[in-house]
This record gives sequence, structure tokens and C-alpha cells, in this order.
Amino acid sequence: MFFQKSLPILIEQLAKIIDAKVNTQGILVEDVGPLENLREGILGCYHNTKYKASLSKAKSGFCIMKEEDKHLLENNVVGLFTPTPYRAFGKAALYFYPRPTSTGEISKLADIHPSAKIGKNCQIEAFAVIKAFSQIGDNTIIRSHCVIGEHAQIGKDSLLEHGVTITNTLAGERLYVKSGARIGQSGFGFHMDERGHFDIPQIGCVRIGNDVQIGANTAIDRGSQHDTIIGNFCRIDNLVQIAHNVELGDGCVIVSQVGIAGSSKLGKFVIVAGQVGIAGHLTIGDGVKIAAQSGIMRDVPPGETIAGSPAISVRDWHKQTIALQKLVKK
Repeated sequence: MFFQKSLPILIEQLAKIIDAKVNTQGILVEDVGPLENLREGILGCYHNTKYKASLSKAKSGFCIMKEEDKHLLENNVVGLFTPTPYRAFGKAALYFYPRPTSTGEISKLADIHPSAKIGKNCQIEAFAVIKAFSQIGDNTIIRSHCVIGEHAQIGKDSLLEHGVTITNTLAGERLYVKSGARIGQSGFGFHMDERGHFDIPQIGCVRIGNDVQIGANTAIDRGSQHDTIIGNFCRIDNLVQIAHNVELGDGCVIVSQVGIAGSSKLGKFVIVAGQVGIAGHLTIGDGVKIAAQSGIMRDVPPGETIAGSPAISVRDWHKQTIALQKLVKK
């Protein structure tokens, strides 16, 4: 088994954990699973009308849903009712499959500089390297082959998966970095002329807020003069490139294969879908949504939804697509 699972729990106890209402007591919930595989003891979630067919196949088990959808329950499926089913399902899954907790063991094969400050109850695995004057917060897990550079700071309760490199970075609490990510390396900054490219020293750092997740093989460059800033609660997917001096506001969601060029600033809760390219020195307002494979070449006011390359209002983009289809058919 890849994951350790918690013991079964009474349905009424689980309902308290996930803030849901249930009309049944005394039955054990054993695990979570997809709706089409529901059976006795298994808990699923209905939060999208696309899953109606899957729910109709369930013969028993439990289902988290909105109370307004309870008429969809059939056979012996027990409903747990909440206004936010998917969030509640996440809480249930977290009960059965909790996040890793530190063992407090520090491997003799880890290379830790004597000046580094290691917090209480940290787990540091073999072949991790922690360099001079760095600081690691309490209860942090650093897996094998990670490298923490000089003076870097990692807040408490963080998890760095295998092979992560973090340099020139000040990170907050509960940071979660997936395997192979590179944070704090020098950015792509140089002067170009007929005498040849001349590198500009990159002397800023990366500042990361609390509760941030960074995906596998993602790269976040340190700032050149200013700092690169990642706000609280940001979610950054795999294979994302964030260049020097970029700023992400709180709660941004950056999907895989996005590239953000230097010095662009994204407001709070911006959603950037897969393979989007954002040019440098732009300002993207709060709450903007950017469709997949869009090219952003201008500032975007708050609240807009845009698509296309170059990106425009999503309504205009749909009109252009329809018009092009009509031209092709002629």
C-alpha cells in the first residue's frame, strides 16, 4: 500500500469532522472512493451534475451532497448534507489519509551545516543538504536529496518532497513543495547588444507566504533588484515557470505549463489555466480568469475572463471562433 489509512469511523463522528448533517447513526465509514464504486462502508461525493449517472449506479454506501440533491439518492445510499460537498469530501479524505507528520528523525547521512538552525521535531532524510545559516521551522519534513541554500528560511509544518532545491528564499509556514521543484535560482536577466550578452546580477530573493503549494519541476526565479513574491494560499501546479520579480497575490491558482515573464504582477485569486503565456511587466487585476493556451500581452482589469492569443474578452473570443468556423464552411 502506498498510503496509510486511518481506522473506520462512525458516520455521526465523521459528519462532525466535515460539518455535514446526517440522519443515520451507528454505521461505520471505512474509506472514501469514486461514486461509481460506492459499496457498503465507502463514502463518495456528488458535487457536479456530470456525475448523475455514476451516482445512479451506487447500490449502498455514503454520499456527500447538497441537501437540495437528496432526491437523487437511490437504493441504500446514505446522504451527508452540506452546502460545500467537495470541501467536505476533502476533509473526509484527509481524515482517512492524513498528511505526513514528522518522525523527528534526522539521518546521519544528511549534510547539515553547524550554523543551520533546525527546529523541533524535524525529519531530515538521507542525502539532504542544509547549508550555512539556513533556518528550518518546527515539524518540517525534508526528504532525501533536497538542498536548502545559505540563509534560506522555511517555516514550520512544511513538507519538501524528494529532490527539491530552495535557495535565496524566505518561506512561510505549511509550505508544500513537490519533487524536483527549483526555487530561488537566478533569473533570465542580461543586456543584449552587438558586443554580446552581458549578465545582470540577480540580487533579490523569493518571498513565499503561508499555506503555499508548489508543483513538481516548477521553477521560481529570485528577483533581480526587487523580490519575487508568492502570496498566501497560492496553488502552483507542475511545470510552471515564474520569472524574476513576478508577484502573485493571495490565493492565485496557476495551472501546469504556465510561463509568467519578469516583473508581471497578478492580483488576488487570479486563475491561470494550462499553457498560458504572460508577457513581462504586466498587471493582472484581482479575480481575473485566463483560459488555457491564452497569450497575455496587455494589462487586464480586475474581474475579467479572457481567452485567445492575443487574449481578449472571452465573449469576443467565442464570437471570433464562431465567425471563423462560418468562414471555413463557405
